[in-house]
Amino acid sequence: MKSISIHWRNKDIYYGIVVTECLKCGRKSVFKWSRCPYCGSRELRVLKSKGLGVVRDYTISYYRGTEDLESYPRIIALVELDEGVKLIGELVDVDVNEVKEGMRVEAVLRRVGSDDPNGIIYYALKFIPTLRG
Repeated sequence: MKSISIHWRNKDIYYGIVVTECLKCGRKSVFKWSRCPYCGSRELRVLKSKGLGVVRDYTISYYRGTEDLESYPRIIALVELDEGVKLIGELVDVDVNEVKEGMRVEAVLRRVGSDDPNGIIYYALKFIPTLRG
């Protein structure tokens, strides 16, 4: 089990989107890297994403892995962030019939569980439709 102090020391890693830009080849990737995953350069710049982007593709999952029937169906989306990288995340707060490619979305923090009633509360980044630019 993780201690609370370790968990919160890593909160920026767990609860933010970080983009690494290579100053040599110009490519960007999600996560903080010590070397460019494309060319191997150590000349990198780390950017904190604003979490805004566009749905490029999506799928709807009807698989029920838990008894929590309120969270189904789930919409899993390929999101292209405004910083130019793509990642996969769950799209929430939208009806499955309203989802479309090109929809503007933003990353938000949502509670996903806890160890017990008095334990660590776990959060995750999910995407919601947005009107912000």
